[in-house]
Amino acid sequence: MYRLNTSNWLPGALLFVFLLLNTSVLFAQKTVESSEQSAGFSMATDESVAQPVVHYQQNIEMLSKVDDMPSLKVFGNGRVLVHYPVYMKKAGDYEMQLDEVELVDLIRTLSANGILDFDEEKVKQKKQVLEKAFKAKGQFYEISDAVETIIDIKLDEYQKNKASKKIKNFHKQFKWKNIEHDAVRYKHDSDITKANNSIGQLHGLMKDERLLKKGLR
Repeated sequence: MYRLNTSNWLPGALLFVFLLLNTSVLFAQKTVESSEQSAGFSMATDESVAQPVVHYQQNIEMLSKVDDMPSLKVFGNGRVLVHYPVYMKKAGDYEMQLDEVELVDLIRTLSANGILDFDEEKVKQKKQVLEKAFKAKGQFYEISDAVETIIDIKLDEYQKNKASKKIKNFHKQFKWKNIEHDAVRYKHDSDITKANNSIGQLHGLMKDERLLKKGLR
């Protein structure tokens, strides 16, 4: 009787399956190496990944009871989703695609502008000192329609520059009220002005002419 010798092909078959599975994992992740002055990071690029690498949202205080705010989501594969609530002129959901260069530039710019390591307490303390100086000069400041900006960045790995430590499962939440106003009032505070530059970049993406309303293609 003929006997099938599995001892020869089984190890090779297992190796093939292992390589196939790990090749899929490699294709599903994008890694950008850091340099002396620019950030490096890794992020999932698989279509099935539901978690955005950048999530930008503005909470309008006077509409705090409304659970529907404008937002921007950028995914690791470059997909961009923009949502405008029903009470806004452009109400609806929009979509577009960033290319690889645009996506890498976006994350590196957020890093360079200090969003990914923003020290909220430290900046607030500096702001308080400056505010006291303004009040001493009789310059008072109040905003009635406060807007809170929130940016969540989630990466598989992040390194600010080549000399910095690599951080696994990186998650940073930037949160600041009235950043646009503060950037004007405290124009000599680079932490605030640079952060506002990134807010402007994200806000610009929400108005990008490439955005197409979902369901209207």
